[in-house]
Amino acid sequence: MMHDILLRQLKLGSEDVPFVVVGVLRTNGPTAIKAGNKAIILPNGTIEGWVGGHCTENEIVTNALECLKEGTSRTLDLTTCQGGTMAVYLEPYLPKRKLLIFGHVPIATALSGLAKSLNFSVTLIDKTASKERFPDADVILKSIEDMGQKTNSRNTFAVIAMMGERDQEYAEKLAKLGVHYIGIVAGKKRATEVLTYLRSSGLSEEALSRIKAPAGIYIRSITAEEIALSIMAEIVEISRTMNPSSIQDASQSSVATSPETRRAVFVDPVCGMTVDDSSEFFSSISGQKVYFCSESCKTNFESNPGNYILQQNNS
Repeated sequence: MMHDILLRQLKLGSEDVPFVVVGVLRTNGPTAIKAGNKAIILPNGTIEGWVGGHCTENEIVTNALECLKEGTSRTLDLTTCQGGTMAVYLEPYLPKRKLLIFGHVPIATALSGLAKSLNFSVTLIDKTASKERFPDADVILKSIEDMGQKTNSRNTFAVIAMMGERDQEYAEKLAKLGVHYIGIVAGKKRATEVLTYLRSSGLSEEALSRIKAPAGIYIRSITAEEIALSIMAEIVEISRTMNPSSIQDASQSSVATSPETRRAVFVDPVCGMTVDDSSEFFSSISGQKVYFCSESCKTNFESNPGNYILQQNNS
């Protein structure tokens, strides 16, 4: 099982799919799970592996999705319905952000080095580019055609620093590929001309909203390094406000989170675990449905409902 989980991690990572690894740190008392067990949780809540029964499953999944959203790890101390305890560690794995840089001017060089220091995967596209000139680039391509038609658009950012050469052509192609951010290094007049052309070419307003011209936030930048800093600050700000769990192509429907699949979440009044309305264990009291994580919690509640405080849907 451990070997299978590791191979699955490597596969998901190679496909740029975000996921959470859940590891059981320790257990105590009656529980079917053992320390060392691991599982993977995908952005739609699917569990691959074994981390406990139904009474803890929803709590773990809920926290795993929060880890993906926040991009942070966490530890949970859980109590099972049988009275046992378990501690689990949740660690999110998010696709590496990618930066496409078009051009060979000093700003492109500065962008390449700064992006690399921020742990971006850097691809430099220019017909004159070489590894000697751009040592920080992970990949060097001669033309935009060498990129092909596939890109993990939600996790890809692009900067066009061609100084007026083929700006519109590159911006239009990148927008149609779905690249999340397309920054154009240009003065205000040139930027207006590019955006006017792209709007007249039929690009949607949604696509145009992903094109930033001039690129970068306003920090009174003058040098190539300062301009690169303003652009990377804009990219980081945009990437940090994205939902990490949605950083994937829409075509990856098997792991995409759909609003239609979201469940209403409740608190089991007996054990305190969260549980959604798909649970087969529920009772009705005063016209209100009460959901439970297991049959034992349902039985305990029905034997004396007055012992428990009901909580409202917290979804």
